[in-house]
Amino acid sequence: MKLMIMALSILVISCQTKLDSPEEAVENFIKIRMEKVITKEEVLSKVTGKLKEAIESLSDDEFIQFADLRKFQKNSFKVISKTCQAKKCFVTYTLGYESINEGKATAISESKKIAEVEHIEGKWLIAEVSNLKTYVESLAPIEPLNP
Repeated sequence: MKLMIMALSILVISCQTKLDSPEEAVENFIKIRMEKVITKEEVLSKVTGKLKEAIESLSDDEFIQFADLRKFQKNSFKVISKTCQAKKCFVTYTLGYESINEGKATAISESKKIAEVEHIEGKWLIAEVSNLKTYVESLAPIEPLNP
């Protein structure tokens, strides 16, 4: 019986999402954004600063457009570097993803970004994200005359 309780305790502890590092906070934020359509409250609980202000100022229609990433599928996430000072870190990372249309991949993209992450009240929160460069490879012909 004690063995079963200990095994259950280990399982519960290992399944909890802990954001003990800035890298984990960034990766978790991307993961939840790419897996489902998230609510404004979920996003606001993971951001601070300029990013929080920008999201709070979005209208309902604008937020729905921001939150709905079902047409993208994440392929990769890799932290390149991290620079920290006191309770603020800058995490440079790449994010690879596919654009999906009617169940088929239409483009493969890779973005290199820098996330500013702040440690506030025991949690790492995303304060700002800057795009450094994006590479896009189209897998389907581009038809500019078709709407």
